Amino acid sequence: MLLAPCLPILSGALALLLATAPQARDFTDMTGRTVTVPDEIRTVVTLGSVPVLNSFVEASGNGGKIVSGLPERFAKSGRWDMQYVFAPQIKDAPDLQDADYAPVIEHILVENPDVALTFDQATTDILAANGIATVMLKVQTPDQAKDAVALLADLFTTPEVAPRYADFFDKTLADVSERLAAVPDEARPRSLYISPKNMTQPHLIAEWWMKAAGARSVTDDGRTTETLSLTTEAVLGADPDVVIVADPKDVAILKEDANLSQLRAVREGRILVTPVGAHIWGNRTSEQPLTVLWAASKLHPELFPENELRTTVHGFYDEFFGVDLTGGQISTILGAGA
Repeated sequence: MLLAPCLPILSGALALLLATAPQARDFTDMTGRTVTVPDEIRTVVTLGSVPVLNSFVEASGNGGKIVSGLPERFAKSGRWDMQYVFAPQIKDAPDLQDADYAPVIEHILVENPDVALTFDQATTDILAANGIATVMLKVQTPDQAKDAVALLADLFTTPEVAPRYADFFDKTLADVSERLAAVPDEARPRSLYISPKNMTQPHLIAEWWMKAAGARSVTDDGRTTETLSLTTEAVLGADPDVVIVADPKDVAILKEDANLSQLRAVREGRILVTPVGAHIWGNRTSEQPLTVLWAASKLHPELFPENELRTTVHGFYDEFFGVDLTGGQISTILGAGA
């Protein structure tokens, strides 16, 4: 009888404990894995292709939640400095990977993130074995780029972002397509997106954006692999009208190579270098619709004035990244290849 009055107190304490305990939910990632994550994601680390992953987190409006820094090679190059505009806190955040991009578990455990993001299965397995909730993304096509933003908007409970991003993506592509409709095939330049350092067409998604921008890719053979190895003979045989690269250093490689320097596009100076915002626009990034508009403005300048491109770039980062870029910052992004 004397213990009876304690029961309400204990029940109340238990209820309070349950009410304040972190709530969790099951979440399905882009590979179909089910992961248990907190209801509210306050911190996230990105591992592997860090700038790519960051771009999708930032486009979902959650760049402020990233607590991992850029890997050393990205941080030292200076080409990814816009990451510090989109997510300023990562400038002082730790690099959580080793030189081979493997996760450094002890450092990640110190950060104790609510969730980790990666494209890599081996990284996922290591993190999961150490009790770190890990969500895998997969981005090789334009639809998957939209899906990735939608997935992260769901993960971070900002669902209103997904339809707005998809609408911007689709309307931008539709506008470009409409303007290009009257351009005959013979007026669409034959293009090559190449990494001359390792002789590859590095990303499958480039086949899509070159075509969408009014070009005819010489490597668009219907492949499904992410990276296509190229031979010097095949490149010389294709002899594209325009060569597009991701790094300004690649221009010098093309001009100095005894064979590649013989390409008409190289001899005549028709080499384009993709812009860099959150990431290289020619590769996988949430900025993909801007890639198409930029490439179209370079390949068909009479149809796509630069002032329209600049206005669209400003609007994109303002709406999705939450950053009001200055004219100088837009010039930095568009001129990253200069």
